[in-house]
Amino acid sequence: MKNETINKQGTSQADELHRMARRDFFKLLGSGIIIFFQPWSSLDLFSLPAEQARSLPKDFNAFLHIAEDGTVSCFTGKIEMGQGIVTSLVQELAEELNVPMEKVKMVMGDTDLCPFDQGTWGSLTTRVFAPNMRAAAAEARGVLIELASARLGVPVIQLDVKDGIISDTKNAKNAVSYSQLTKGKKIEKFLDVKPSVEDYTKFTYIGKPFTRLDATLKVTGEAKYAGDIKLPGMVFARILRPPSHGAKLISVDFTAAEKVEGTKVVRDGDFIAVLHENRDKADEALVKIQAEYS
Repeated sequence: MKNETINKQGTSQADELHRMARRDFFKLLGSGIIIFFQPWSSLDLFSLPAEQARSLPKDFNAFLHIAEDGTVSCFTGKIEMGQGIVTSLVQELAEELNVPMEKVKMVMGDTDLCPFDQGTWGSLTTRVFAPNMRAAAAEARGVLIELASARLGVPVIQLDVKDGIISDTKNAKNAVSYSQLTKGKKIEKFLDVKPSVEDYTKFTYIGKPFTRLDATLKVTGEAKYAGDIKLPGMVFARILRPPSHGAKLISVDFTAAEKVEGTKVVRDGDFIAVLHENRDKADEALVKIQAEYS
């Protein structure tokens, strides 16, 4: 394990660099409201290996940002794997913030932008992450309502929110939008106590049938999966598997495989693989390898 220098406050160099990078990133976000939150409880950390638990961010693992134009973005390490969360999470955010779904953007699994949060497994997104995200959205809504109360000169209890507009229930013309409230503001809040979320009897998005946001891309074949990613200089590897566990390589002949143009054969002891820029060509070369096992 790499040694780290610890300062008098008990903070490692890695922690300080992480905070500096995070500050720079938040500067790029510009004005708006940022709500930080933990998608899991502290008890969940006990189930993690000590090294992994120590590597987790100490203060937050996901955050919401409401920009000057009223766009709501949620940055999370969770990813869409066919379970539909790119749509369901948008529904939940739109519900809690009382904004149209088209104003909500999920930034998922971007390792440059999103904090690490254990990964996507065990239905944790819907069961654990989503309720905490809703609470963070409710917190953001509360911050916006307080700002609106001060700006409109009416008590919080007299305000109503619809489609990102906060209005006076006694004078509909006395209103202000989320974008107007966040313009020029820089508000950062950590979610400590969960605020009250929207009552289920008032749901307009959650539990309602909506076309999945990625449906068109999947139907037309435009959706990009891991297998579609092609980076500059990237090659595909195909591994030669032995016929049974524990089989030992006695002899091997790469001659025919290497005749497939652009193929490179790699050998490390009994491990053999072929590399090629084209996936099909890698498959073609692999089957041409003549190997004998004990």
